[in-house]
Amino acid sequence: MSSAIEERIKKYIENDLSVQKIRITNNELLFSAGIIDSLGQIKLICFLEKEFRILINADELILENFNSVKKITDFVERKVAFK
Repeated sequence: MSSAIEERIKKYIENDLSVQKIRITNNELLFSAGIIDSLGQIKLICFLEKEFRILINADELILENFNSVKKITDFVERKVAFK
């Protein structure tokens, strides 16, 4: 299940958000490495909510949920499972 979600997230980050337009790994630290900036973070949240039909609460906007493709995928899977 995660591979489809993971690939959609990774593709979006690489094609639409990556400041550096590079290929990323699933465990790469997106914010620490400067791959996603603050505007990209907002766009990412909007993409995730629309693409996966989830609502992300303010208290969920923590680095532990969003600092890598793997962490984002895990977060989205948890949200989708509780819909």
